[in-house]
Amino acid sequence: MDSLKVGDPVEVMDPGLIMLQRFASPGANPNNHGYVAEINYGEDNEVLVEFPIGDDPMDEHSQVAPYPISMIRKRKELSNDIRRL
Repeated sequence: MDSLKVGDPVEVMDPGLIMLQRFASPGANPNNHGYVAEINYGEDNEVLVEFPIGDDPMDEHSQVAPYPISMIRKRKELSNDIRRL
């Protein structure tokens, strides 16, 4: 994997998040897409991923969750990405 840095757009390959997407509104942003908030290359090798909530700007409404680095894929940022709004 390309090296990650804080702010990188990522996709979390968590089966639970992917399954929940089935119940999202049509046209909703994927709920397993977020941004690297923090990286811990120590014992845990985990990444804190910040996820947007709804259509609100991330600086107003988001949540952060830890995931093993093995579940993280770097993704290309799209021009209509929520963080840019």
